[in-house]
Amino acid sequence: MTTDDQSLSHKERELGEIRSDIEQTRARLAETLDQIEDRLDVGKRVKSIADDAWARFEKLRTENPVVLYSSAAIVGLGVVGAALIVRIVRR
Repeated sequence: MTTDDQSLSHKERELGEIRSDIEQTRARLAETLDQIEDRLDVGKRVKSIADDAWARFEKLRTENPVVLYSSAAIVGLGVVGAALIVRIVRR
């Protein structure tokens, strides 16, 4: 192998490494842009939060319904109590 062949081989290797680096950078950039898009998509985030809340509700309903119904009763009593206070104050 001559010096010119070695030099060419080295340059080809460098070009291959540069191309590989470019492809890796493009992949990371695409992933970053996808993450930014997901964070800025308000509708998607709201749906995700609602789905999570519904899943937690269903889990509580199936695993411990007494806590669910007790909590609902306490909230209901709080709403009724607040309504009564507002009505008394307005008189």
